[in-house]
Amino acid sequence: MKVSGSLRRLLLLPYQIFVILSFFVLMLVGGMASCLASLADASGNRAHRWLIYWAQTNLALAGLRVEIAGLERLDPAETYIFMPNHASFLDILLAFAYIPHNFRIITKKEIFRIPLMGWALRRSRQIPMDRANPRKGLASLKQAFSLLREGISIVVFPEGTRTGDGGIKDLKATVFILPIRSGVSVVPVRIDGTFAALKRGSILLNPVPLKMVFQRPIPAGAFDDRDRWLYAQKVKEALAASPR
Repeated sequence: MKVSGSLRRLLLLPYQIFVILSFFVLMLVGGMASCLASLADASGNRAHRWLIYWAQTNLALAGLRVEIAGLERLDPAETYIFMPNHASFLDILLAFAYIPHNFRIITKKEIFRIPLMGWALRRSRQIPMDRANPRKGLASLKQAFSLLREGISIVVFPEGTRTGDGGIKDLKATVFILPIRSGVSVVPVRIDGTFAALKRGSILLNPVPLKMVFQRPIPAGAFDDRDRWLYAQKVKEALAASPR
C-alpha cells in the first residue's frame, strides 16, 4: 500500500523529534568532552577524536545507513587534502565520522559561533573560513598549510557552500592553492543521499541510504598557480563521475 506524503511525515514525527533532541544533547556532551580533552593535549588530537565520536553517534542514533567505498585507494601513511561535494549539513558529520586519517576541517566561521561547540572546534584546531573576506580566507589557508606540514590532512568543501539543488557546483579555484603549493594530493570524495536526507534550511531528517566514495587521489605535481582552474575542473569531473 502506497503511503501519502502527509501520512509519512506524520508517522516520522516521533523519529524527527528524537533525532533533533539527540543532536542537541550530543552537541552539548560532545562539545564539553572535546573541550576537556583539549586541556591535556595542545595538538588538538584528543579533542578531534571526541568530535569523531560525536559525529558517529549522531549518525548511528539517526539510523542512517552509510555505505563507504574506495578506501583501498588511500595510503594510510600519506597526508591528503580531502575535497567532498557539499549538499547538506550531514556532509560535515560524514566527514568527521568516516574519513580514516587524522585531519582538520575548513568550514564556515558561523559554525564556530555555536556555544560550546564553537570552542570545541577551535580547541581541536579546526579552521574557520570567512567566505566574505578574501584576506581572512587566505589566513585560513595559511593555517591549513601549517597543519599539512605537521602531517595532518585537511578536509575542505571546494564548492564553498551547500548546493541548492543537489547537483555539483563549480569549485572555488582559490582553495587549489593549498594542494599546488604544498604538493599534497587531492582526494575527491563523492557523497550521495545527503541532499534528500536533510535539505538546506530544514531540520527534518529523511532516513534514506547514504554513500561516500573516496576517488583516486589527484597529485598536485602537474599544476602550478596559473593552472588552479584546470585542477578545480579535474576534481569536479571526479566528483561528478558515477560513484563506485
